[in-house]
Amino acid sequence: MSTKAGVRHYFAEGLTSRGYISLLPLMMVNWERTYVLLGGPGTGKSTLIKMIGLELLDRGYGLDFFRSARDPDSIAGFTLAGEGYTMLDAAEISPLQWRAPGVVEHFYDFGAFCDGRKLLNQRQEILILEEKLRELQTEIEEILVHLLTKHVPKRMDQQGQEPFSLYNPTQWDFSKNENSAWSQVQKALHKLQKSVVTPCFLHSVTPDGWLNLAPHFLAEFDQIHLAGEETLEALNWFLREAQLLGQVIEVVLHPLNPNEIIGIVFPERNLAIWQGNPDNLADQNLTQSLSPKLKETLRAWYEQRSLLKNIYIETVDFSKVDALREDLLNRILRELDFLTEQRRS
Repeated sequence: MSTKAGVRHYFAEGLTSRGYISLLPLMMVNWERTYVLLGGPGTGKSTLIKMIGLELLDRGYGLDFFRSARDPDSIAGFTLAGEGYTMLDAAEISPLQWRAPGVVEHFYDFGAFCDGRKLLNQRQEILILEEKLRELQTEIEEILVHLLTKHVPKRMDQQGQEPFSLYNPTQWDFSKNENSAWSQVQKALHKLQKSVVTPCFLHSVTPDGWLNLAPHFLAEFDQIHLAGEETLEALNWFLREAQLLGQVIEVVLHPLNPNEIIGIVFPERNLAIWQGNPDNLADQNLTQSLSPKLKETLRAWYEQRSLLKNIYIETVDFSKVDALREDLLNRILRELDFLTEQRRS
């Protein structure tokens, strides 16, 4: 998403009033090469992604980190600005049941760095912990859907119908939702092929409340803060105007109601237009407290996750992980140098 050297963090997936959703399939249209890391938690995937990302950042590449929607403190992947290169931790994102045409994928299984005998001895405990995590994940999603739906009024279109689902490809018929904010973005993309439109989330729930990445994400941008009942209409107007500009457009979606836009970023213009003050969660209607049951369930998930990670950590040969990190970094740098030479010629 970035267009200049620098680092930003955001969520490519989220837990919302519509359940767990992923924006990655919408982002993949801009990808060319993806490195997918497989393996259990604690095997070093997230650390490897972070270290390679920081190495590339030190070499002057603009880079965006994906945070894990399940564990916001974990890095789920990164993408290199303008290069089409992506690295993902498959365990931290929704199942890879989708593919984008033309994306070259490389898979690396971190299970190869684990002591198989130790894992076999812990097999029963691993299975029990994985089942507990699945149950807790389902419980968290159900609590969130119940809790957040109460705070998110259903928006209706001009015909009195509920808005379309952005996340079900079979429902991507924008002609039926011509006035929706996302529809306006898609129209801009179709009219001006050089436009690039990318959605993301900047908020996530944790046991301590809402995590807000917006202030850091927008720190380098000039900002226009909108207020009042006509804010959404104003954002739509900006999107219509953007159709004439033909540029990179980044759309920040509301974490409770993913069909609602809370901000638009124009990196090439160094400009962000926002619903209220990005530092103030109340301006984005995120003041409701998380229920004790939700906090308790989130903490239980983190505890079980930590137990599972500790099992894997005891089996990993991290010298082999470090060797892979060096190999991957050198490979990516060679490919990027080759691309740079091609562009010069």
